[in-house]
Amino acid sequence: MYKMSSLGPREYIGERDFAEPLKLRGSQLYFEDSSIERLAETLGTRIYILSLKQVERNAKRLTEAFKNYSRFKPCYALAANSLPQVVQTLVNLGFGVEVVNIHELNYTLSALQNVPHIICNGVSKHTIQNQQNKTLIQTVIDLQKETDITLNLNSIEEIKYAKKLCEKRNTELKVGLALNPASHSPANFSPGSERFGIPTDQLPAAVKLLKNSKLKLEALQSHIGTQVTQLNKLVKNANTLSNHAIQIEEKLGTPIQNINLGGGIAVNYHKTPHNQGNLNPDYTIEQYADRVTREVTKVYGENGATPPTITIEVGRWLTANTMILILRVTETRKPQGEHEWIITDGSALTDTNDAVWIGQYFEIINATKINQKPTNLYNIGGITCDANDAFAWPKNNTGPRKLPKTEPGDILTVLDVGAYQLALRNNFNLLPKAPIYNTKGEQIKEPTNNQQ
Repeated sequence: MYKMSSLGPREYIGERDFAEPLKLRGSQLYFEDSSIERLAETLGTRIYILSLKQVERNAKRLTEAFKNYSRFKPCYALAANSLPQVVQTLVNLGFGVEVVNIHELNYTLSALQNVPHIICNGVSKHTIQNQQNKTLIQTVIDLQKETDITLNLNSIEEIKYAKKLCEKRNTELKVGLALNPASHSPANFSPGSERFGIPTDQLPAAVKLLKNSKLKLEALQSHIGTQVTQLNKLVKNANTLSNHAIQIEEKLGTPIQNINLGGGIAVNYHKTPHNQGNLNPDYTIEQYADRVTREVTKVYGENGATPPTITIEVGRWLTANTMILILRVTETRKPQGEHEWIITDGSALTDTNDAVWIGQYFEIINATKINQKPTNLYNIGGITCDANDAFAWPKNNTGPRKLPKTEPGDILTVLDVGAYQLALRNNFNLLPKAPIYNTKGEQIKEPTNNQQ
């Protein structure tokens, strides 16, 4: 890992796990092979730029990390970034797709080609969510003969509904159980995660419902949260799932073929060591793969069982560093007693929504003055008429930021916006959604509503 000096972003540009798609050539900052200043000149500002090369790099690195575990099944969490160019790239590299409702499922079936497998998660899958008056569970039953698709049941209510429906239709359905270990140790998991999955104290009732039914249990899944920065929590999840799977196998008399570890693999949003603290992951993807596969193998070996297929549902780690947001500084001002403000032509409220609502830190670089040392502390604001429209300020974890002396006309680059920020965009103040381009400057067409 690099050591930070007074050179600022020059220390992490091009570094794997930090800013891999960025390059420094003379006085120009490049995103892949395109000058960021040149992109701003030709395409304008308040634009997203996507690197499919980085999507491929991430996907190949992840599968390489698991190469020593022969029964590995990677899946991509569609919610992170649903651009068809991104998802199809991953599908072409062997990734399945994880969806959380019938709309994401329909999109996967209509917009993508040759998806190797689909996993259906989410809540309320037994309620009607579309105009065809069909639940997600009904849809999966209809699809299962022609599609490799697994339905992870999230609650006792979903199990009862699916069981009754299969009995009525006299048809079998392969399912997984979504487990919620947070129900007994909520302090170890992300806030709000307690509502996803079956609490461990309800597992005996769930297994009783499954026994001798037309629901064929093939998988056990658990998703303990997003941006999980501590590896020991992810390893603990692998241990918990493995032990529960073996116990359930003994009760049902049939093996659970798949352990699904969910997602949560964290990203290095903070680039400089003095800002990292406990906010960045304490592991690499290689360390994650090594530890969780060893943990699953150990538990199964101790019980004399054959290790299962391991599935993961990765979204953020695969897509965050594949996109940047290019903005232009429109003005600066120095309120009395506060850090100087940079005002941009973009909006954190509309373009990087997580910066506002959860205080997500996104690294910001002055691309115009990439060779100048960071000397001044700035708050960085957006263009909308809302006091909370700030990319960086001291009221949360986002700032202030140390940049070179910054002036109107300078080009700012916001890193790691490829995960969730497109999905969270909105039209506050009637701002149009910022357009998306690839690194060649070609605009990327987004899905229409009927595709979604």
